[in-house]
Amino acid sequence: MKKTTKTLGVLFAAISLIAAGCSESSASPAEALPIVKTWKIASMQSGVTTNGKIVASEEVQVVSKVSGKIATVPVQEGSVVKQGDALITLESSDYQEQINQAQAAIAGAQARLRDTKAGARTQQLQQLSSGVEQAKASLQVAENTYNRMKALFDSGALSQAELERVALDLEKARRGLEQSQAQYDLAKAGPTADTVAALEAEVARLNVSLEMAKNSYDNTVVHAPISGIVAKRNVNPGEMAGAGAPLMVLVKMDQVKVEASVPQAQINQVKVGDNVDVKVAGMNEKVWNGQVEFVSPVSDANSSSFPIKVKLDNPDGLLRAGMVAEVYLQGEAQKGTKVPSSAIVEKESKKYIFTVDQGVVHQVEVSVSDSSSDWSVVTAGVAENDQIVVNPTDALSDGSKVSVN
Repeated sequence: MKKTTKTLGVLFAAISLIAAGCSESSASPAEALPIVKTWKIASMQSGVTTNGKIVASEEVQVVSKVSGKIATVPVQEGSVVKQGDALITLESSDYQEQINQAQAAIAGAQARLRDTKAGARTQQLQQLSSGVEQAKASLQVAENTYNRMKALFDSGALSQAELERVALDLEKARRGLEQSQAQYDLAKAGPTADTVAALEAEVARLNVSLEMAKNSYDNTVVHAPISGIVAKRNVNPGEMAGAGAPLMVLVKMDQVKVEASVPQAQINQVKVGDNVDVKVAGMNEKVWNGQVEFVSPVSDANSSSFPIKVKLDNPDGLLRAGMVAEVYLQGEAQKGTKVPSSAIVEKESKKYIFTVDQGVVHQVEVSVSDSSSDWSVVTAGVAENDQIVVNPTDALSDGSKVSVN
């Protein structure tokens, strides 16, 4: 009886240990599933691939044409503006005074021109005619006096000095008559064409000065030269703005450009008007359609690559200047799928990629045509929408169960 009881106790103990072991073994695999990071393969255009940076389709340095103290700056950095909107207002009192002075000068010149064109009045002609008659009478008196004095001189009753004095008076009377007659003739004939032309030219010159003064006044308000976004604002109210000094920067971002370079061996495969695909770092799931708008005929100064520009529509504003982009250009380059180089594992001179399907890892042999430290081109072994493991560890093998991060 004691022996049987002892045997049963040992049996129950063994059963308990087996159950505990089974419980631990059933729980541990779920807890020990390795966590992997994956990358989804997206369909991309085959051809020449190059990297570049995104820039605004237009970038304008806003400057003032005139100098002055800044009165208001109604926009901030990030403000969306339309072409023609007021960006900066300068104090304008000095420029208004220039307009007033120019208008006063024009009024005086126009009055002189009108008087000249109108000619002498009747009263002025009568006065000048009277002057001519008086000059004639004075000349007659001087001639009579000279004749009497000449007779006295001839008889010896008058000195040479006295005769010369009378002769001088006669000459003065003659010149007086000539001047009076000339003034009368000029007044009666009216102004010459040259005189009128000179006065008209003066009026025209003053009108130009007035327009310049008005332009300067209008330029005290600095308007947006393009529609876009205020990317940088360099001034505040109360500061002085110099003519030609940058006041703010406007960028147009509803369409952007990618500036990139293509190696010499592939540049002839790229043509203006080619449609291309563009991917941006950090937005791997989205592909933008672009178009080549410029292919430089001259290489970079420090390399044998040639600059190109690709324009993209950016209606949502997701693309920002300075972002790094990958451009997939049409051409005759080797076809393939671009994947992170860190996803490729080499074993026994063969290359593999681990794909994940419903939590199970599959080891797939692949063919690689081109490789760099960041990206590799796989020509066989993977397909669009495959989930591949990035940075696989030695613990992974075909058929392993994993947890996707």
